[in-house]
Amino acid sequence: MFIIVPHERCRTKWWSDKAKVTFLADPGYWVSSMYGVAFQMRIHTDTSNTPGTFLIDKQGVLRWSHIGIGKANWRDRPTNQEILEKVRGLSK
Repeated sequence: MFIIVPHERCRTKWWSDKAKVTFLADPGYWVSSMYGVAFQMRIHTDTSNTPGTFLIDKQGVLRWSHIGIGKANWRDRPTNQEILEKVRGLSK
């Protein structure tokens, strides 16, 4: 399992080391763009991705997704527990 985030490699390396989960960098927003969440909201004077969580199986099939909606979409995210339940459901 790995997590793709729209940040540079030095930050994802630090996260990977801390969390013991592989984080992959997407600083050019290529993957974010493929899933329709790149540069969708403004935070003060900066842009940021709309929060999106995607579970993709080993065959590359999208099995579940959650994209933040509403004015405060940056808060619309599944909990870690919800994501883990979805992952466990895929392995059955």
